Amino acid sequence: MRQPLLTITIMLLSCGGMGFAQVDTLPNAVPEQTDGKDYAGRPVAAIKVPPAPPLPASEQQQFQQDVKDIHFDFDRSDLRAEDRTVLARDAEWLKAHPQVLVTLAGDADERGDIVYNFALSDRRAITTRDALVELGVSPDRILFATGWGKLYPVCTGSEESCWSQNRRTHIEPWQPVPTRPTQVASR
Repeated sequence: MRQPLLTITIMLLSCGGMGFAQVDTLPNAVPEQTDGKDYAGRPVAAIKVPPAPPLPASEQQQFQQDVKDIHFDFDRSDLRAEDRTVLARDAEWLKAHPQVLVTLAGDADERGDIVYNFALSDRRAITTRDALVELGVSPDRILFATGWGKLYPVCTGSEESCWSQNRRTHIEPWQPVPTRPTQVASR
């Protein structure tokens, strides 16, 4: 009788402790960071996103045709020579269209565990961001660069032809979500 009670008590205490361990304020979310930024220089506090005018349909179509994703080798986050060329063309397009704000979403293939793929895809997004800045794109135009792991595959097969498509950083124009008018409940 004592053994199950002891086991249940230990489980409850450890689960409760884990819940408390997860609570932290945004400025202290990253240990030893006092400047409000994470390890990659991204703000951890609430940031103000500049308003961006919606892209006209023709420019949206031109973006989709001209700005290409950057792909990576298996288990790597460094740029390949052919992707440096693609990224240089992307940077030229972005510099020619200074009103366009972008987001960078790093992705990974389905292999590997969730935590590893989040970290790897995050490094891919950061590598792409840093290279675009190095090529002359203002860092203020890159609203976020983050990894999504294997959450959003573009190809769902389990073979190299699909995996290679999913190892990427996707560059997307920032399209603000239209705000809905707030409704006041009448009584």
